[in-house]
Amino acid sequence: MFNERLLKISLAFIALLILFGIFMLNYALKDDDSRSSYENIPQQKSAKRSTNANEVSLDTIYINIKSPKFKILKADIALEMKSAESKKALQGNMQNVRNVMLRYLNEMEAKGLETNEGKDRLKEELITLLEENFGYDVERIYLKNFILSP
Repeated sequence: MFNERLLKISLAFIALLILFGIFMLNYALKDDDSRSSYENIPQQKSAKRSTNANEVSLDTIYINIKSPKFKILKADIALEMKSAESKKALQGNMQNVRNVMLRYLNEMEAKGLETNEGKDRLKEELITLLEENFGYDVERIYLKNFILSP
């Protein structure tokens, strides 16, 4: 009698473990967007996007520069165009624009880029470069995440 009772309790416990295992596997393999508590990793804030319709962002630029203090420049550059037509033309020719800008940044003398005056000078030179090489009407250039590394 005791052995039968122990057998029934053991079988009930095993059945309960099997049901619990099936439930946990089903929960772990769910394909919907809900996540379990251990998966709730805080999401990084996305970069704020410009609301300006004529602004075009270039991909992040990493480049070696000629400078006695610094060796690498990392920058996110955004161009504000004067018109929607200029923006459309720039977007259609982005690979060439990026190539010309990278060549220019690689060959330029980078003295003073750590100062605001140096950054303003760089912006003016890039605007002139784009206007002379491509004929684009650039209103202004924004330097985002501008980092000089030794």
